[in-house]
Amino acid sequence: MCIDRYPILGKYLNVSQMLNFIISALFLSLILTINSARADFASNETSTTGMCPANHKMYYIGANPPASTSSSLVVSQTLTWTAGQTTKSFTFTESSGNKTFTIAFSNILDKTTTAISTPSNAESPFYDSLSGVTTSAINLVHNSPVSATSKTNHVLDVKVGQSTSKTGYKIQDLDSTGATGQVPYIEQVDVSSSKGQLTANNNFHTINASRDIVTARSGLNCGAGGCTIDAAWNYNIANIALNLKHNNTLSQVNSPHAVGYSDFYFCLAPPKLIIKKALNGNRVNDSDTKRDQFEITATGGSIATNSFTTTGTGSTITNGTSATLTLAENTSYTITERAINGTALGDIASYNATYTCTNATTGSTTVMPTAAMTYNATAKTRSFTLANTTYGDEITCTITNSINNYNFSGTVFNDNGGITSANASNADIATGPYANNANYFNGVFDNTAPNAETVISDNDSTVELTNCSGTIIASQPVAVNGLYSINVSAAQLAGYSNLCLVEKRKEGSTSFPIRTTLGSRSLNFQSSTYNYPNNNFGRVIVENSALVLEKEQAANKCDIISFTDTSLKYSKDALNEKGDNPDIRPGQCIAYRITATNRANIPIDNFIMQDILQKKGVNNATVTSVLTTPAREANVFNDGLNNGQNGTIRTISQTLPKKDKRIFYFNTKYGTTVDTQ
Repeated sequence: MCIDRYPILGKYLNVSQMLNFIISALFLSLILTINSARADFASNETSTTGMCPANHKMYYIGANPPASTSSSLVVSQTLTWTAGQTTKSFTFTESSGNKTFTIAFSNILDKTTTAISTPSNAESPFYDSLSGVTTSAINLVHNSPVSATSKTNHVLDVKVGQSTSKTGYKIQDLDSTGATGQVPYIEQVDVSSSKGQLTANNNFHTINASRDIVTARSGLNCGAGGCTIDAAWNYNIANIALNLKHNNTLSQVNSPHAVGYSDFYFCLAPPKLIIKKALNGNRVNDSDTKRDQFEITATGGSIATNSFTTTGTGSTITNGTSATLTLAENTSYTITERAINGTALGDIASYNATYTCTNATTGSTTVMPTAAMTYNATAKTRSFTLANTTYGDEITCTITNSINNYNFSGTVFNDNGGITSANASNADIATGPYANNANYFNGVFDNTAPNAETVISDNDSTVELTNCSGTIIASQPVAVNGLYSINVSAAQLAGYSNLCLVEKRKEGSTSFPIRTTLGSRSLNFQSSTYNYPNNNFGRVIVENSALVLEKEQAANKCDIISFTDTSLKYSKDALNEKGDNPDIRPGQCIAYRITATNRANIPIDNFIMQDILQKKGVNNATVTSVLTTPAREANVFNDGLNNGQNGTIRTISQTLPKKDKRIFYFNTKYGTTVDTQ
């Protein structure tokens, strides 16, 4: 509209004091912003010009907010502007998070205030209603110095702090004028750089095929409100500036002209959700007759049930994305996954599961899930929950599965209680190094001070996972650090209900030959339990063995009544004629005292002590030794020997308690004939 300095060139026109915000023309098809990184959430929802799609929430800045059937779907505030200001942000404060709308002008050329009577000498841009020109608008007034080329008078950028389903405003008084064959201005608006869309009044405007550039018809000056057009952008991601250029395409004579912007708005869609499925590695079951697929279901609120089932083989997931789900505000939703094999229900516990949920909308108060997915053993499903969703949310949740391997691990350790070989031969359990050492030979890896134990690092051990009946499922050599860790898939354990771990030494190995734990450990295997740690195996060197046998002898004249007779002088040294028993000779008797000491912190079960009586001709023996009186202790020996007999002395099977000892006595008589050679 011309601002009339030269009556011959134009005229004042009356403008309606209230803009008709709802225009009947349908807006054109959806165009995404070039920079949209979240195009997944764009939709083809349409609305009338200047309105939001149905059930979307409008945030309006201006003098005439539109009516709504639901007051909660329209939030408004007045449009204010300080003259000369070039940028301003408007904030809508809500419990669901603040929403910010920014208006910014740049590249303002040829500003003028001399032709404006109201407000007096206001500096562009300014807010006002110009009589016959604009209503309740931010106005910019430009001179039109003579130029044969098109010129951009100013640029208007608007942006919103979150993704919007639609953004727009009105452009008032886009026209031209002319007199005596001269044209001072032909106004044009161009939103092509940010993929906006424009409307036009064919009586006063031309519009290009893409409907993103509108140019005034040369010399035509429209009446009040007659050439108001709408600019709008459909789906846009947060903080992307939506650009409009205001151009003067021709200037043959200088004359001021004004353009106004009003009725700014943006729309937020109801919260949206997209669920994606990924697979890290192959499937547990992947044959043509039995192939795992994954069904993902979202329930709650306005989506009673929505699901999709993957397809694909191996590690490839196809059909792995849900539709864009429209949610309800302040509502909780449950996302559930399960494994299926055709029509059969699988067990999602066969897979590890992780998920990530992100919200493209910044500043939202929606509670994103942080806890691990919950496993339902009855339904064999996993699930997690989204809560407190709000308008504008664009939530993407990706569930990633990998085969849930079972892990069996432990340590092979030196169960010596820190007692080195230099101190290992001591059998004193009252005062010696074994007396108060609770770590020694207890079957537990005690690797903390005092009496810390270490791992066995000789690489001579291998641990096997078996079915407890000899079938080896997997095995692993024990590392130098004494550790082993066997990982097997659910498929490898299919059909097994009993599992054992067996520790074996390399053939020919002589180090650490004595076990302090069982060599085979039975596991309480449960298909829903995947980690089996601390399956440790203890060993010690010979010097650290739990059992110490000490054999002593005392010569006697075959007339002793008791093995504890004080006249008997037991000695660990071999008997000879020069020792404490000078009468040792053929036909004499020798009493034996054998002490069995358990130095360990665990009992020795099924303990049997045995000793072989010498026999002439065996192992270079020159005489035969036989049992003699006094009688041995009742209910201790189980060898069937009577006095006068040669053979093997053997005790009954018994338990030797921890940190305890037993003493066994018997008397023997040597033969009277000796080889003289």
